Amino acid sequence: MRSRAVTGAACALALVLSACSATGDGAEASASASGDIEQVTVVQSETLAPDIEFQPGLDYPEEQTRVLWEGDGEALQEGQPLLLDIYGESLVDGTVMMNTFDGSPESFLMAPEIVGEGIYEALQTVRVGGRVLVVSPPGQGEDEHEPVAIVVDVLPTHAQGEDQQPVAGMPEVTLGVEGEPVVEIDPDREASPDLEVATLINGGGTQVRSASHVLVNYTMVHHDDSPDDSDEEWQAGDVFDSSWDAEREPLLVQMDEVSAVPGFQQGLLDQRAGSRVLMVVPPALGYPERGSMIIVVDILDVWNPEE
Repeated sequence: MRSRAVTGAACALALVLSACSATGDGAEASASASGDIEQVTVVQSETLAPDIEFQPGLDYPEEQTRVLWEGDGEALQEGQPLLLDIYGESLVDGTVMMNTFDGSPESFLMAPEIVGEGIYEALQTVRVGGRVLVVSPPGQGEDEHEPVAIVVDVLPTHAQGEDQQPVAGMPEVTLGVEGEPVVEIDPDREASPDLEVATLINGGGTQVRSASHVLVNYTMVHHDDSPDDSDEEWQAGDVFDSSWDAEREPLLVQMDEVSAVPGFQQGLLDQRAGSRVLMVVPPALGYPERGSMIIVVDILDVWNPEE
């Protein structure tokens, strides 16, 4: 898994958001009429992305932000993981500069050096589920760019939906202090040779299909102790891998590509965005040398390219 701080997405966002840390000082005087963020309107396009309506030819002398939706989820905290859908458009000719809505959202940290000063300040005024609009003036010199309008949606970083009744015989899942899944295993439990799947939270969002791009957070835990002849030792319940650390990105699973853990993909199929799914993956569908694996998956986003 990649670190959030060095992703290509962060670099791409920095190019779009360089305006958000520029003040516009030193810009040449313009005879154009001054524009204001209130003259910029966000509407829905024919795709999943928003669209931005504006009057061409206006001069935007200073950065402005406006909260479009406050959101009703958790408050955002300094340094926390962020999942953002971002749409950026030139206020000169409408050129699209960034669009994750028609694709998969990107992962960042709530820090000005990661998302840029303008977006950071705007996000401090909303919660998960919120939407902000940022209008930035043109930059000069090394930060030369056109004035831009940027729409940012804040998405949840964990499952959100309706709790489901536990499935008898499956491992128990609780939450740790940081909200990460914690798996408890009955020592007398025997893993099935077949894939076992239970939906713990039904998110009710877009359904995972055979060609979906699925963004997930996951925790992978050993089902059994290591065998006596293993070169490495572990105990049942030990975490083998997890994306829940703040410095880790969620995993993007492309369902139509071959996976190293085919049971993972099979367990995701037909699930919905916002769901938490518990899987017990047998060795034949996962890690033959490590035995059965328990995987808890939060489905953060599902994008179906054909739609």
